[in-house]
Amino acid sequence: MRASEPIYTEHSLLMSPDDDRVTHFGGRTKRVLIADDNRDWADGLAVLLEEQGYTVQTTYDGREAIEAARTFHPDIVVLDIRMPRLTGYEAARVFNRHPQSTRPILIAITAWAGESGKLRAEMSGFDYYLAKPAEPAEILELLKNL
Repeated sequence: MRASEPIYTEHSLLMSPDDDRVTHFGGRTKRVLIADDNRDWADGLAVLLEEQGYTVQTTYDGREAIEAARTFHPDIVVLDIRMPRLTGYEAARVFNRHPQSTRPILIAITAWAGESGKLRAEMSGFDYYLAKPAEPAEILELLKNL
């Protein structure tokens, strides 16, 4: 089952002047941090998002994502669930310790599909859940609507 229902979201958005892509928060480019141990998938998503105007940083495990977030300051974090060193669930719990005003939006994207995976993602503090293989259009639509 695919689901991308928000648990919460309330952000100031600006439209890109040359098309209908929403790639800005409060006047600056949206910053997306990707964490997935499948390097090809993570790098491919990064290229897709950069082509759409997002500022992107890619990491390959949960611990790298936490470390990168300290300097990158992402608006959105896309986390795989099964990763070495720190799972997506564990990384989400770390991100959820941030004050609500500085906490990024968290998107779980995983091959662990189904209601139990979605429920565990919500319990770990994810805002959105997508099952792999997520279509590029589905990911872009979700990001556009944040």
